[in-house]
Amino acid sequence: MKNRVHSNPILGNRIEFKELCEDTSGTRTVAEITLDPWGSIPLHYHNEFSEYYEVLEGELKMQLGKEIKTLKKGDYVLIPIKMVHRYFNETGQSVKFKVVIQPGNIGYQLLVSVLNGLARDGKVRKNGLPGNWLIRGYLSVASGSNVPGILSWLQPLLNWLYKLAVKKGIDKQLLSKYY
Repeated sequence: MKNRVHSNPILGNRIEFKELCEDTSGTRTVAEITLDPWGSIPLHYHNEFSEYYEVLEGELKMQLGKEIKTLKKGDYVLIPIKMVHRYFNETGQSVKFKVVIQPGNIGYQLLVSVLNGLARDGKVRKNGLPGNWLIRGYLSVASGSNVPGILSWLQPLLNWLYKLAVKKGIDKQLLSKYY
């Protein structure tokens, strides 16, 4: 990874990797995230890793399934594998929190660096996702992120797009530029 600090002007976040998957022999990935007022991440889930979130400063909203929790400084939550979740900031102040991913996941690191790089280059839509569906499919599958609910029918399409992106060398282009 070229840089350990990544910002995304569309999603309103700044992510600093404290420990990479490769630093910990794969046991964890640790990052500190600063989320701007009204910043958010869409609903998703992971099949390969759990996430531990701890608020360091401010107030963070976490949706876990259908329940929404408000976390303040010192509060934490563990999101097990396959739990649908998202986080968002409904305050006028930035919030800073730590996330620990276990086991470590290079796909998460790739998602952060590539998606944030694309956002800085103006290559994502207003929702923060790439307009290019090959890139979207590649990032979704490579990161281990899955879309829940009715949109889960998209997963086979995303899997196919991932394979096509790799076949066309899009993965190598993205990694050489952003990772």
